[in-house]
Amino acid sequence: MGSFILDQTHWPLALTIAREKLTLEQHINSLKGWDIWFEKNEPFHVIRFYSDNASLEQTSGVGKTTQEWMKKGADLKFRTLVKSMLIIVPSDQYPRMKGMSVTKVFGVPGGIFPSLEDAFKWLEKSPKVIDLSILKNDWKSVVKQTLETS
Repeated sequence: MGSFILDQTHWPLALTIAREKLTLEQHINSLKGWDIWFEKNEPFHVIRFYSDNASLEQTSGVGKTTQEWMKKGADLKFRTLVKSMLIIVPSDQYPRMKGMSVTKVFGVPGGIFPSLEDAFKWLEKSPKVIDLSILKNDWKSVVKQTLETS
């Protein structure tokens, strides 16, 4: 069984960290975590970190559950509240995933990256519509530290 961490310690920067394959119950709990973030009704940035190949695998029912959740209002909340979403995948999985579009799927600026450093570089060069001024000055080091200790 996998593990999934939703971290809002450094709000308005949120992190998700997935390790190994999640159960459907774990996935549903992750959606409830997103709902809590949405209930704040504040803009935020999110970095999603998939630590291994198994964490990218989907258990039966995950797709349908997520689609239903999105239809119940999460899609609008994504487009309204999430200012950017960076998805970090294992480097060996990046070639098959790099063509997927965060913007098309979720309606927010973002991307899929093979490393945290690549994500940081993209964010620094990102369009001005991504306002990073709401983040604390040390947000990059905080993200690295959180990933190392989780």
